[in-house]
Amino acid sequence: MQPTTAPNAPAPAPASSAQLKPRGPEAVAQRDPNRVVAVIDGKQITAQQALDLLKPLPPQERQRFQSQLPQLVQQIYMQHQIADEATKLNLDQQSPWKEQLQMARANILTQAYFNQMSKNASSTPGQDPKQYYDSHQDEFDQVKLSGIIIGFNPPGTSASNPNVTRSEQEAQQKADDLEKKIKAGNDFTALARTESDNKQSAAKGGDLGTFTTGDAGLPPSVKDVMVKLQSGQVSEPIRIPNGFLIIKVDSRTKQSFDQARAGIVQKLQNEKNQAALKQEVDKYKIQVQDPDFFNASTAPAPNIPSLQKPTSPQASQPQPKPPAQ
Repeated sequence: MQPTTAPNAPAPAPASSAQLKPRGPEAVAQRDPNRVVAVIDGKQITAQQALDLLKPLPPQERQRFQSQLPQLVQQIYMQHQIADEATKLNLDQQSPWKEQLQMARANILTQAYFNQMSKNASSTPGQDPKQYYDSHQDEFDQVKLSGIIIGFNPPGTSASNPNVTRSEQEAQQKADDLEKKIKAGNDFTALARTESDNKQSAAKGGDLGTFTTGDAGLPPSVKDVMVKLQSGQVSEPIRIPNGFLIIKVDSRTKQSFDQARAGIVQKLQNEKNQAALKQEVDKYKIQVQDPDFFNASTAPAPNIPSLQKPTSPQASQPQPKPPAQ
């Protein structure tokens, strides 16, 4: 008896050309720059024209409006057309628009100049990352911390945590009581789970993560205590904004050079950029010759409920807004 052969499965349907072609402004414009992708006010807008409208936007702005690109293109196109109409009326030569345009141009060119300075600084040799690592060993101590946070709400402020209603004095007292319990032998992790007001870390037994002394986000008051504690030691309550923090050092390790290298390179680059920027800015320090010119009037401001501050030149520049839903 001959074995039966299963019938051949049908071949998968070929993917449509639309499925195979990459999508998006850049892809379509590169493939067919003259392809009409929209019509605005009866005028055909090609892929290249639409892409040119979007190009000046920073990538993060493009990303914000990714799901609303048609409306964004429409808005930018409208701004261009209206700006052309305003130019025909010579509005760009009239105050205060003329001066605001000059200020906007100066702002943009200043930013371009600083960006160029940053590129130039990047191309110059800097400190060797390994040399920095070897001479700043304390910055690469990795400290794994656990914490108990006891919050309070300052008088006259809205509660950042609606479940916390205690005063600063009450929070201080509770933190002191917890410190005594820990010193008496109570388990830190168990207390963190039940007493900490930071529910995210409390759920993990107080685990706050791993830090280095160079972490910019670490409050100085916490950093100063952390560097003095050995593994297993617990701090006294530390005053932090809107609360008190008791920390425990779970472990200490040293970050290797390979682990730290990328951060060191970025830090050294930032320092070079800041030094170049400071050198340029310091050239333009002001020496006030007539204080009366710069002092605000002592006359009381008019009591007008709708009085608002003047719009700054930057704020007056047309900015993309979220298209209407």
